[in-house]
Amino acid sequence: MSFNKPIKPATDIDGVKRSAFWHLGRRDHSEHELRSKLSRKTDNQAWIDTVIEECYEYRYLDDDRFTETFIRSSQNKGYGKNRIQRDLQLKGISNQLSAQHLQQSEFDYIDSAAQLLQKRYRERIENAHLKQKVMAFLQNKGHTFEHIFSAIECHNEHFPIEEYDALGDALKLLTGKFREPIIGQKVQDKAKRFLISRGYSFNDCQNAIKQFNLQLSEQEE
Repeated sequence: MSFNKPIKPATDIDGVKRSAFWHLGRRDHSEHELRSKLSRKTDNQAWIDTVIEECYEYRYLDDDRFTETFIRSSQNKGYGKNRIQRDLQLKGISNQLSAQHLQQSEFDYIDSAAQLLQKRYRERIENAHLKQKVMAFLQNKGHTFEHIFSAIECHNEHFPIEEYDALGDALKLLTGKFREPIIGQKVQDKAKRFLISRGYSFNDCQNAIKQFNLQLSEQEE
């Protein structure tokens, strides 16, 4: 088992500089991030301010550049505007600066979200249950509702509506859950609630139950 080594406090300003350069050598940081990390090395605010100023002087630190790079990296990961702006906020970037860069970007968030869906779903996103899952997935990635709905439409263009078999899908669900004929009001109500909770219409439920019972009857003959 490995444990994180305790942070060795800086005994002078040079120790603070070495820490700053080490962090910046690994990746770009926002000023807020770097200040937070340097505060673990020392509680001498004057040292931290001096080092931060020197980092800006040599352009090792630049919140404008950091924001632009961070947005591009997040977009490549499939994140949407809401997620990117929230993450930048956590890194101490102002809403004004992040909004400015997001507005300047010509990135196609709808296409990005649609690509995520194509990798994850090989079917038409049709029934309410699946749509809820898809929306939760893309919301977690930080996409707006407008972009989500457009991405679903783009995704569905690859799966024409005539290929979507609601009855067949409902029948598969019933076959996986029920082993006996769905007969009697109590059992039928249970089956209908099961399908309706997954986005199927009342007519789809009735037809699927009827087809399910017919299949079982044919198997017994």
